[in-house]
Amino acid sequence: MIDSLPMLVYLAAAIVLTRIPYINGYLSLCYKLIQGVFRVLLGERKSKKTRLLKNESTLEITYETSFKHDLIDYVSYTATTLTTVGLFYLIATANNHLLLYIFMGLIAFSLVFWIRHPLEWIGALSVLAMLGLPVYFGFETIVSNLAMFLAASVLVQSVLSSLKICRQIFFNTKRNGIVAKVKRIPSMILALALVGQSLYVGYFIVSYFIFSIGFPLLEVNPIQNLWHNELLSKF
Repeated sequence: MIDSLPMLVYLAAAIVLTRIPYINGYLSLCYKLIQGVFRVLLGERKSKKTRLLKNESTLEITYETSFKHDLIDYVSYTATTLTTVGLFYLIATANNHLLLYIFMGLIAFSLVFWIRHPLEWIGALSVLAMLGLPVYFGFETIVSNLAMFLAASVLVQSVLSSLKICRQIFFNTKRNGIVAKVKRIPSMILALALVGQSLYVGYFIVSYFIFSIGFPLLEVNPIQNLWHNELLSKF
């Protein structure tokens, strides 16, 4: 189980820092890299250039895009949200170095294939140095705290991005015609599903990895309750 107090502090800090425009773009680098990898794996044909430090969170599932593109966007956000569970699992099992290695690998990959803007290079290199130096010099306390903050930041970015996307979909008033409203129905459904699953993943992480309270339904099924206790005993 993860120490509750430090993780709650990091979650609160991530929420506050994501409200600051320029810092938000800097902190969202890891989140956007994870999402970008899933978009590429799902077969989206994007330009090799990307602006990772731009302060944006948009799910392009509008009447102007194809259903395939909408679905790729939704699945990439969903996969990124589920990846957050894996990040907290790595922290709970004391694999902090592995978590930092994963992010350093993503940043190095993006420097080679994606990032083209000079400011993006500077930002990515600074994050890479911030992650690599504590590992290189063996500062275990900094490594563990940095890993917790990264996981908390990705979780906060996931939940806030889904809420922002839902707001954009429902309050988009560029076209108010009947046809436009009908075409927006799939987008609204996907946006609501994205918000719901992001909040559920957040509750799952808080329940299992931070406070270890589990779910009330586990008390009804003895087999599930046994599996839950065995899982927590490993942490």
